[in-house]
Amino acid sequence: MEGFEICEIAWSSWQRLHADTGPSEANIGGFALPLSKHVGPDGQVHAFEPFRNIFQVLTANCAINGLLSCFTYHNALGNKTEQRRRPMPGLAAVGNPSKSFVVDEVASELLVHHDSRGRSETVRVVRLDDTLQLDRLDVMKIDVESGEYEMLLGAGATIRSHQPLIYVEDSESDKPPPTRVMRLLSELHSYWCADPKELGLQLMTSTLCVPQRMVGEVRDRIRQIKWTGPPR
Repeated sequence: MEGFEICEIAWSSWQRLHADTGPSEANIGGFALPLSKHVGPDGQVHAFEPFRNIFQVLTANCAINGLLSCFTYHNALGNKTEQRRRPMPGLAAVGNPSKSFVVDEVASELLVHHDSRGRSETVRVVRLDDTLQLDRLDVMKIDVESGEYEMLLGAGATIRSHQPLIYVEDSESDKPPPTRVMRLLSELHSYWCADPKELGLQLMTSTLCVPQRMVGEVRDRIRQIKWTGPPR
């Protein structure tokens, strides 16, 4: 867990002045809980999780920690409203439930375990633009297991309205840039995207995308982070 904690410290440092974050497929709350604590009871974190057993754990974790800022949604995010029949995640074996996926094909199924008895469930997919109407949105943290392109298409109006900082796990990150996600955000929303490792945040594994007007501020903020990991 040490690497995760270092990454979390760096990410939280950037959000010091920001109050509303979301969305992601949130799993059991590994990011949603610390971010909810960080923004405090007057902020908001909106967390989406499509699988019932994982959603129940996520919601319970928010509740038992007394996090008024944590809002949970039992949905997947995409570019159209639909229902999909998917294998239930298997939580009785050692694995990584955060890798459970809704799309037909994913970049990797490493450590993904399905229900040992072959049970499945119906997952409801929604568009973010149809689900949340927020007065403010500062940050979007996205990890939707190879569904990020469709998810961002379904969030186009939200992005145009609020221009949040976007931290997205890009399933095409092993390919030469720009990826489809980078092109979408650049061409439709005038965003600038970078690998955080190129900015000195060595343990951050997702892509950081910000509106062009925020590039200078983001670079300055990153330089101010009190780094607790390996040398940059």
